[in-house]
Amino acid sequence: MALVGLVFEISLTIFYCLLLVGSQSQAMRGLCVLAALGCLIWLYLVLVYHQRVLVHDERLETEALRRERIDGHAIFEVEEEQLLMAWRRLKWMHRWMLPGFSIAIILLMGLDAIYLWSWSLGESIRSTGWPKIGGGNLLIWFVGGGAFLCFLFSRYAVGMARQREWRMLRAGAAWLMGLTIGSVALCLALAALYFADTPIYERILAYVLRILLLVLATEFTLNFVLDYYRPRSPDEEPRPPFDSRLLGLFTEPGGIARSIAEAINYQFGFEVSSTWFYKLLERSALPLIGFGVFTMFLASCVVIGDADGQVVVERFGKKRAVLPPGLHFKWPWPVEIATHVPTRRIHTLEAGDKPPPQDKKRQSELLLWTNEHEMEPHLNVLVATPKLAAFLNFDEPGEAIGISARADSSTPRSGRSSQAVAVSQLRVAGMLQYRIRDAYQWLRTFEDPVRMLKTIVEREITCHCASMDVLGLLGFQRGSLEQRIWSEIQRKADRAGLGVEVVFFGLLGVHPPIEADVAQAFQEVIGAEQQKEAAKRDADREWAQLLTMTAGSKEQAEELYGAIKAMNRTESDASSSEEERQAARNLVDRLFSGAEGAGVGGEAAGKIMQSRADRWQSENQAHGWAALFREEIKNKNAAPAAYRLRKYLATLAGATDAARKYIFAADGDLHTFNLNLQDSRTVGLDVLGEKE
Repeated sequence: MALVGLVFEISLTIFYCLLLVGSQSQAMRGLCVLAALGCLIWLYLVLVYHQRVLVHDERLETEALRRERIDGHAIFEVEEEQLLMAWRRLKWMHRWMLPGFSIAIILLMGLDAIYLWSWSLGESIRSTGWPKIGGGNLLIWFVGGGAFLCFLFSRYAVGMARQREWRMLRAGAAWLMGLTIGSVALCLALAALYFADTPIYERILAYVLRILLLVLATEFTLNFVLDYYRPRSPDEEPRPPFDSRLLGLFTEPGGIARSIAEAINYQFGFEVSSTWFYKLLERSALPLIGFGVFTMFLASCVVIGDADGQVVVERFGKKRAVLPPGLHFKWPWPVEIATHVPTRRIHTLEAGDKPPPQDKKRQSELLLWTNEHEMEPHLNVLVATPKLAAFLNFDEPGEAIGISARADSSTPRSGRSSQAVAVSQLRVAGMLQYRIRDAYQWLRTFEDPVRMLKTIVEREITCHCASMDVLGLLGFQRGSLEQRIWSEIQRKADRAGLGVEVVFFGLLGVHPPIEADVAQAFQEVIGAEQQKEAAKRDADREWAQLLTMTAGSKEQAEELYGAIKAMNRTESDASSSEEERQAARNLVDRLFSGAEGAGVGGEAAGKIMQSRADRWQSENQAHGWAALFREEIKNKNAAPAAYRLRKYLATLAGATDAARKYIFAADGDLHTFNLNLQDSRTVGLDVLGEKE
């Protein structure tokens, strides 16, 4: 029986591989892998049962030899253990070959399920990368025939496995039953592909078969490990780890039920399985399960549409109808599938990445640029910096001084603009509210329509923000930007066939990124710009104050400066005529003195008045000196000797005013004078009082 099973499994594997080459079905590939792994199971069964035949023959020979020992004497006296070579080889197979086959099957299933498929486990069943299946009509009949043969052989092997000596056949029978179920499922999936032109069910089955390989590998591993801790008698035949308990549920459900009944009897301590309730449940279990399955299929025919949307009914993946809210009927699952789409509800979509949850302490902080307040998703965008050279390069001052220097990118004064970055980074929080207009378009145009719509929203936000400057996006241009993004999102969604209507779009927040102190640097830039503006205004104020203090008013000072500059230019120009030079001088004089006597004011007017006062003082003083000199001439002419003596004495008195004087007699007589040559400033008051 094991040899026939091995030949059947090998033939089935070759047959399924030929079908795989002709159809390129991924589900068929899974069946080929299962059939190939079944060859190892049947090969082990062939080897074990062949060895058991040898053990049986060896026992007969040993029994005959024992009888000969009893009747006569043997030439060689040997132990009985040494004669049972086949029995020892069978024990070796149970001890070493069974784990080797089990580990090989586990490794092959694991490697195939993880690495050896052309598509990954995360690939979508609606992806275009799946191979196209060919020959679906013929494939149904061939796979169905293989399933029928597998079912017959499996049931026959299960019947033989009920005998104690042939219990190992359960492993091969369970594996064939798994192939039967997989083949039937593939026939149904191919029927949906052939009659409804939908390959989704075949791809789902490929996923199921691939995951089934992982599940069976895990089950065999657990069986292999737990078998070491299971107590058993020395002569007990081991149960192979690749004898799947999971597939045994479908192979012999009655045996599982009996095992459960025996476990219940053991737990309760009496024959629970002999009670009338258990007998009733045993007789009615299958009809009840069938009734439940029938009820579930019957319930799938009823569709109740909610009040906030519509129900899309598909028959084998194709649109059949879009039903309004209410009670409706359809064909049972999986012939027709109903999907509820909330078309009357306003949906909200937030652009950007969802932030991690924050603790309550941080949520209570103030909402500033420099602290983390990511309570909604944000999107990092680049914002343009137009006329960058205007912030870095300046012209020389014009003719009209008093006005702050103007920026002009045409005549740069330095090369800093080539080193500056012409973009800025901001963090934008956008929210979109939309309504589903076409339920079937929303459901079947894209696999994930919400993600597609979010991609459109983020793309439009990024593109439109790149054409804005920082101040415009932060302030007065945000409203117009929202309207443009709104209309562009609606246009792109209609072009993509999403079937939605945009009812609102708004930018909830715009601020610099917090990462790496960007917000702090942004605030420093804003502060520097404000300080620059304040410095410019202070300079303008000081300039106006200086001009006002100098000339009385800013306008008069600027006009007078222009006239003086024009006069200097005219004086230095050799081609200028005398009339032009005189006209320039007259203009300056007129601005200084004024047309009607009211000239410049301020410090200039004060200096002019002080100069005039100094002039009159100098002229009057010189005039007085001239009149005094004329009177001195008259006195000299009237008495020359007396005039000369008076001048001499006045000069002598003036020259010797601070000198010590000594008096001598002019006639030669000696007179005695008591002179105290001590400086009176160093003599005490008492001495001065005594000699007074």
